[in-house]
Amino acid sequence: MARNNADLAHEIEELIKKYNKKPEKKIKKRDIIELFQQCEVIVAAKVDYSDCQIMGEFIENASLKPDVVKDGKRTRLMPVFTTFEQIPVEYMDNFSLIRMSASAAYTYMNDCEELNGLVINPFTEANLELRKKRMTNPNSDATRNFGNTIQPKRAEKPVVNQGEALIIYNNQKFVINKSPFVIGRENADITIPETYISKIHVIISYKDGKYRIADYDSTNGTKVNGTKLRPKVYYEIRDGYEIELSEKEKMIVYIN
Repeated sequence: MARNNADLAHEIEELIKKYNKKPEKKIKKRDIIELFQQCEVIVAAKVDYSDCQIMGEFIENASLKPDVVKDGKRTRLMPVFTTFEQIPVEYMDNFSLIRMSASAAYTYMNDCEELNGLVINPFTEANLELRKKRMTNPNSDATRNFGNTIQPKRAEKPVVNQGEALIIYNNQKFVINKSPFVIGRENADITIPETYISKIHVIISYKDGKYRIADYDSTNGTKVNGTKLRPKVYYEIRDGYEIELSEKEKMIVYIN
């Protein structure tokens, strides 16, 4: 029977803490790695949607650039996180967070010449560096989960349950049933084919039980309840909030 990912993550975090203390060296790194390979992790990356296309539940041709941290010896490491609780809020707000198998993350890191390894939970005491060593086949499906295309893993439960939130625009209902949910001029979940609307104008995401909106550096800006949004900064939206694009198009958010 497959183990719950939350239980795996917690066990990994506790083992790393004990390993780092090394009182009697009873915890072996290989034991941690064996658990790590069974786990799903979170990778922080900058995402460029400028050339992407929205295809149903998939965003095609989005360019990803994972974050890089350095240790005391200036070693370049890709940070990965076992849970959201391990990620500082101020760090979280600067990246897109992508969930994938640990083996896929390790394989991607292993194939990047500019990286020397990865570090698990770099900002907490449950941190551990892993240097390059093949964990899985680079031609496997796991490897292809991280590249120039974001293809969210199909889970038993959707990211956002249909009916929990919707937008009323032009007397039409648009259910926010996925994350990210895109509003823009072309190939978006809500398409507004006007020149004053940017190709990707805003992105709505669902995270930690909250809906958030970010203006994707649009040409003419976005307001929520009359307040102009700073580009590429996420703001929480709640039931009844009004979204205004380019000071011309208005829509209302309803959250059940």
